[in-house]
Amino acid sequence: MESTQAGTQEYKPDQSLETSLRKFEEAFNRYDTKAVASCWAEDGTLITPGGEVGRGRSGVETAYRHDVETILDGTRSRFTITSARRIGQDMCFLDCEQELQNCPMPDGSRGTMKLHVCMLAKKSGNGWQWLDARPYAFLPKPPSVH
Repeated sequence: MESTQAGTQEYKPDQSLETSLRKFEEAFNRYDTKAVASCWAEDGTLITPGGEVGRGRSGVETAYRHDVETILDGTRSRFTITSARRIGQDMCFLDCEQELQNCPMPDGSRGTMKLHVCMLAKKSGNGWQWLDARPYAFLPKPPSVH
């Protein structure tokens, strides 16, 4: 582990975490609702950018399906781990960037949108499952008043 400026502990994710994220990304980009939901722990939760809450794998599957039918239709995503904090032996808190290509934009065009995704992951066998995930967009910076 290495120390960050704030004195907190951050570690480089092991390959099994990256492999689990790639498996998730592939299912996500195929719009495979069952495969996406299988990446979650049985008691996991997802809160979508639109505020829909999916509890358990069936709830995650439903919430993801609703996004596929609306904001994700025709898009392609790339997920990148930007930081990881190990919690005990079998948990990890992740900050990820989701680059969403061909995304419907507020003006009606399509473009690239970047979302931030906070995820809590739990070690499961040789891989990882998501306990909780919260994708969201940052607000634009307000204009300078000076």
